Amino acid sequence: MALEELSIEELQKEIARRKVAEVEGVRKQLEEARKVVRELEAKLADFEGKPASKTAVPKSRLSAGERAERVLTALDGKDFLATGDIAALVGFEGVSLRDTLAALSQEGKLARQGKARGTKYKLA
Repeated sequence: MALEELSIEELQKEIARRKVAEVEGVRKQLEEARKVVRELEAKLADFEGKPASKTAVPKSRLSAGERAERVLTALDGKDFLATGDIAALVGFEGVSLRDTLAALSQEGKLARQGKARGTKYKLA
């Protein structure tokens, strides 16, 4: 179906889907670049006889609003996803992700399925 034949709502969903796909692509490129930087810094440290830094690339600190926006954007148009899958899409994990998912669930923005390690989320 051509874009001209889509309704406004369908166009908006398609634009959002493409944006998420583009953002995911950029995040993957960024993570690959970070990996290369870490490897180069380790080689340089080895060459200079210094211990390599465990976190060669500092992680950025996101506000709660930015974390929530990333989660909502990543889950748009997707079925239930596990926390690990969401972490791969949004670029942060651990307590920050669990707190964000809990807050969004409590606000009614996310549907939650399962318990403990089997918990999955999708947009409500």
